[in-house]
Amino acid sequence: MEPADSIRRLGFARWYERRLIEGHAWFISGVACMIAIPACIEELSFRGSVARLLAYVVLVLVAGAIGIYGLVRYQRILSEAEHLGEQATCGACGAYARFRLISTSDVRCRRLAERVGFEPTKRY
Repeated sequence: MEPADSIRRLGFARWYERRLIEGHAWFISGVACMIAIPACIEELSFRGSVARLLAYVVLVLVAGAIGIYGLVRYQRILSEAEHLGEQATCGACGAYARFRLISTSDVRCRRLAERVGFEPTKRY
C-alpha cells in the first residue's frame, strides 16, 4: 500500500508506529532465521539417511532466504519511516506529525489551522 493512503487513513503517528513495529518484526524474524542456520548445520551429519540430510539442507536454504529477505525488508521499512519522519515537522510552528494530507504531495498543518485559521501548504 502507498504510504500516503495509509497516512491518510491512520494519521502519521499511528502509521509511523505501525511501520516501526512491522520493521522490527521483520528484524526479529531475520535474526531468528540466522540463528536457525548454524543450529541446523550443527545437527547436520552425513551418517544419517539421505532424506534427513536433504531436509536439513532445505531448511538451511529456506532459513537463509527468509533471513536475508527479513533483514532487507527491515532496512527498507525503517528507511522509509525515517525519510518521512524527517519531513513531518511543520516549518512554520514546529509541530510534529500534526498535519492533514491533502494529496500525495500536499499537507496542511492542523495546529496552525486550529490556532489562527491559517493553513500553510507544504509540498514534498
